[in-house]
Amino acid sequence: MTVTDWMNSAFRADIACKEKSAAVLAVPFAQASQRLIATLQAGGQVLSCGNGGSSGDAQHLASELVNRFETTRRALPAIALGTDSSVVTAIANDACYEQIFARQIEALGRPGDCLVAFSTSGNSANVLAAVHTAQQRGMWVLALTGKEGGQLAPLLRPVDIELRVPEQNTARIQEVHLVLIHALCNGVDASFTNNAPAPALRTGQVLRDREALREACAFRRPLVFTNGVFDVLHRGHVQYLAEARAKGACLVVGVNSDASVRRLGKGADRPVNSEEDRMAVLAGLQAVDFVTVFDDDTPLKLIQHLQPDVLIKGGDWPVDRIVGADWVQARGGQVLSIPFRHERSTTALLQKIRESQP
Repeated sequence: MTVTDWMNSAFRADIACKEKSAAVLAVPFAQASQRLIATLQAGGQVLSCGNGGSSGDAQHLASELVNRFETTRRALPAIALGTDSSVVTAIANDACYEQIFARQIEALGRPGDCLVAFSTSGNSANVLAAVHTAQQRGMWVLALTGKEGGQLAPLLRPVDIELRVPEQNTARIQEVHLVLIHALCNGVDASFTNNAPAPALRTGQVLRDREALREACAFRRPLVFTNGVFDVLHRGHVQYLAEARAKGACLVVGVNSDASVRRLGKGADRPVNSEEDRMAVLAGLQAVDFVTVFDDDTPLKLIQHLQPDVLIKGGDWPVDRIVGADWVQARGGQVLSIPFRHERSTTALLQKIRESQP
């Protein structure tokens, strides 16, 4: 076979591989692109890792995001996890090479961030360890694999995404991975421009539509849910919500509607603030990711719809009295009662205001 014959044969095989991959990966790629953009828009960061030739893919992705792909836009937060000498020598002395990426994720990863894991075989030990650590930290995983997905595929949760190239040849798998990197970066470029400033202080979003809320929370696991009236926000509320957020990757706050508050019998003048105002104030807190409203006497239907991993109330609620506790625990979730560090009461505060008036 001449060089020309070999090149023509390789080219035809490469085209066939890419056409087959395009058909198989169309749907999961669209999901991955949308979620990656959403993560970056929410102020999250992208960590990437891979061994051997795949380490180049991890660096390529991070470089395109931090710099730019084809259009002018602001720098985006992306880090290619690497094995520089300081990391290698420290790991060699204290642990093992297979924990390099996992240790870096432990140091740098945040709930809601994305780990892009490259592994053509799906069997790289330190990539597997990295995926496990990322999941524990409340990150979601985008895995770019090939062949049968190896040991990596079964580790992925429903909230994670796998882009598996239907090919056995390692070189061709990596070629398709490169195409996927460029396609992902093209989508990111289209969503960010010079006019899109970096999110300075992450604040929450008010979503009344429950389907839209469930979709927005789908990949932000563990999902934490709490609820209340939150009529006049005080220090106890702020502390309790911050501690609740620390229990997972996303905090959803369910707020009693105005009608629901009136049925609670808190007084003829309650709520003092409308549901719109109460939700807007909560959404302005750094600890809160999403705020919604419920009109029932209890948030049970909302809890069942969102399927949170952690259900939380303030310290004045024993776990056995928290609405939805049995349902969440039956699904393997946690139910917590967070003690108040600062004893405050909206009712007491309003009474003090009334008494101070002439």
